[in-house]
Amino acid sequence: MTLRRIELEGQPNFRDIGGYVATDGRVVRWGAVYRSGALGHVSASDEARLAELGLKTVVDLRSTPEVAAFGGSYLPPGARGVSIPIGSGELGTKILPALLEGDFSRLTPDLLVRVNRQLARDATQSFAELLRAVADPANRPIVFHCTQGKDRTGFGAALILAALGVAWEDIVEDYLLSNRYRAAENEQYLAMVAERAAKATGVPVEELDLTAIRPLFFVDAAAIDAARAELTAAYGSLDAYLTEALGFGEPERARLRDDLLE
Repeated sequence: MTLRRIELEGQPNFRDIGGYVATDGRVVRWGAVYRSGALGHVSASDEARLAELGLKTVVDLRSTPEVAAFGGSYLPPGARGVSIPIGSGELGTKILPALLEGDFSRLTPDLLVRVNRQLARDATQSFAELLRAVADPANRPIVFHCTQGKDRTGFGAALILAALGVAWEDIVEDYLLSNRYRAAENEQYLAMVAERAAKATGVPVEELDLTAIRPLFFVDAAAIDAARAELTAAYGSLDAYLTEALGFGEPERARLRDDLLE
């Protein structure tokens, strides 16, 4: 049995996008395209596991400031790194001050919805570049990642699966898997956030209200659906968005399907 999640000590959200059924009845090939969170803290056993995958390309979707602050991606032997920087928008400008100051009052429940709408609207050039990278057989096996592997990576995976003809409900299912795979790490992050906020504000940890920040560590179907609504409003359909905004029309999608469906 092929496993979707690749077990790594240093990254819980590394997974294969294979196995989904396209509308023509064919299935996305396993072992060709992976999605992940950042690969900056892999262990020796992780390096061995990644080597087994035979990765040729590691695409980093993090912004230049993120890479400068947190370090680059691990590159397995024989793999090349490709940078396609996409800013995290409001997620970066609002969550970092909140984490540092312990003031969550500026965080609104619709923040991730707005971030996903922004990705669909403002990052077309970057996602077009990602699609082209995935479509090039010389780059595969390929993995693409952002920081946590859930928002920018989640939207990128949605576009790739859509180009392959996977049904939207299955795309959403793949998107939501980040909640399962990141569950333990999310709780660790939230505990650290609470501890930092307690020190910054003088409020005891047990009295802190984390209601506003907790959802930002998880994904919700409403966020990826909002991205779809944004691009549909602008272009009429997801197919039209792929063609007109990303320059990835039916001929390109047909070649991708022939390459990655079996």
